[in-house]
Amino acid sequence: MFIRAIHTERVVDAPPEAVWAVLTDLPSYGAWNPQVTAATGALEAGASVDLTLSYRGRERSLTARVTDVVPERRLQWVGTVADGWLFEGWHTFELHPLDDGRTRFVNRERVSGLLAPLVVRGDAAAGYEAMNRALAERVERADG
Repeated sequence: MFIRAIHTERVVDAPPEAVWAVLTDLPSYGAWNPQVTAATGALEAGASVDLTLSYRGRERSLTARVTDVVPERRLQWVGTVADGWLFEGWHTFELHPLDDGRTRFVNRERVSGLLAPLVVRGDAAAGYEAMNRALAERVERADG
């Protein structure tokens, strides 16, 4: 079984509640998120979310299952293709409050399955970094 991981971080000049408000506003993803360009569903453990992912200039649809929600701290979902043997991705967002009122935003994913080496290649982190940057810009505009 192939396993790959992506881990990115960014400090956002806003408190966790402001970051959480944007991160969990799924209908607004199309307006700011370059990685997940559309998302619908309920953000509660066990619920399904329908995602449209933009990756290397192509859009792909995926239904993920929400596995963990800790308001203003953590959101996680898992998406699979062919019961996970072809692809399984555990996508986790973490918000860590900093002493100065800012937030350390962690955007990471653990990918396994036969497609893992193709999905997570040298430039894969760039999409996560682009999402982090866009999230920070949107939050900081709204909070500032």
